[in-house]
Amino acid sequence: MPVEDLSLPDQRPLDDKTLFRISPFLSDLVGKGTWKDLPQPPADGWPDASDQSFDLSARRFRREPRQRLADPEAALIQLRRLRVRTLLQIAGDDLAGRIKPYQIRARLRSLAETMVQGAWWVAETCLRERYVHPLVLERRNINPPMAIFSLSRLGAGEPWYTTGPAPIFVHSRAAEFAPALTEKDFAQARRSGKEWPPAREYFHRLARRTLSYLSVPDPAGKGFEPMAEDASPEDSTPLLPGSLVVLFSAFEEHFLGRRPVKEKLSLIRLRFLVGQEKLGRAVESAAREALRRTAQELGRRVRAGLKAWYHDRARAENLPLSPGSLLDLERTIRLAQFTYGADDADFLDPSPLRALDRLTEAGVIGAEGRLVLNRSYSYQWFLVNRLSLFGLRSASVWEELRQGRLDGRIGLPGAAERSSRLMKEAREALAELGRKVKAADSV
Repeated sequence: MPVEDLSLPDQRPLDDKTLFRISPFLSDLVGKGTWKDLPQPPADGWPDASDQSFDLSARRFRREPRQRLADPEAALIQLRRLRVRTLLQIAGDDLAGRIKPYQIRARLRSLAETMVQGAWWVAETCLRERYVHPLVLERRNINPPMAIFSLSRLGAGEPWYTTGPAPIFVHSRAAEFAPALTEKDFAQARRSGKEWPPAREYFHRLARRTLSYLSVPDPAGKGFEPMAEDASPEDSTPLLPGSLVVLFSAFEEHFLGRRPVKEKLSLIRLRFLVGQEKLGRAVESAAREALRRTAQELGRRVRAGLKAWYHDRARAENLPLSPGSLLDLERTIRLAQFTYGADDADFLDPSPLRALDRLTEAGVIGAEGRLVLNRSYSYQWFLVNRLSLFGLRSASVWEELRQGRLDGRIGLPGAAERSSRLMKEAREALAELGRKVKAADSV
């Protein structure tokens, strides 16, 4: 059954079996088992995907794992089931034209953040059965001074179906993020009979366990491979700069020391996901300041650094870097951010679209130019996301797309013509933005 028939409005709901069949990405989530139709809802009462009253928000889900943490296996089953069920509902709404691109982005962000938080909660619970927490000891009700961030497209706020969190874990011993411990706390911890590892070892264990819970079965259903930033199997470009776990006091030094420029520039994507709010916002603030100082230090050399960074992204994400393309739009916006962010860190927002709004407010680009770039970026993001759903993100697919041979297959009639027109309009707006940035560079 061709995809264009499936996406006709109101003809029929796209059932789970059909979605798994037409999407290699979705079918890989559950391996290659045999499909079995259920005559009634599962015994655990998991809601039907077609039930529009089912709340897939992070708010509802984040209330429930706390009640299930006594049984980590049950919590993990619930977590993984939520991921599959949510992706099925988003994909079904996407193919049926019932959801806007910005809503897809919001739901994918919410799902990823919920997955990270749920996996972290389960990992923390399992570790505390055996180990003393090095920062809060046995006072379980204290919010640990740890926060999880993303440096992937999730951090930029525009994840695709296939985007994983690529998390970085930051912890702190500073008194401003946790109450001072007393001798009574230490005595209680010693009486617990648990192992008492150094903080660094404890948080490395926590990070590894959290990542293992975020892994998914391989296509054969055997073993696991970690969710990570989009990358082709043969690509070896490191997408997570620096350490997986880092002490907050070493964070700024880590990224402003003798690090490659591409590692420093990658902080533009850093965004707080879950954890202690106070520590999370402090790290975000430190990242913006690190970026501002990097922009001042590099000056005009930031252009070459971004060019190299986006060449790596093009390889890792299997996307073209042609004029007016999605990555070309991002690169030009990022260049403007760094140019103006050297004096004002408010320009350095992780989201390209919010950064575009900030540049418009500052008069760097006009309202009409902003509208053109926003429209082109949003549609190209939507198109790439649809290709991700159908497993068509590869270096060889773009010529087929340009010639219109994929329009029917991905359920987007006229996609080639529309994307070509929007890219052409974007090139003119990007040229105007480029002239403004060049003039600012020369001042």
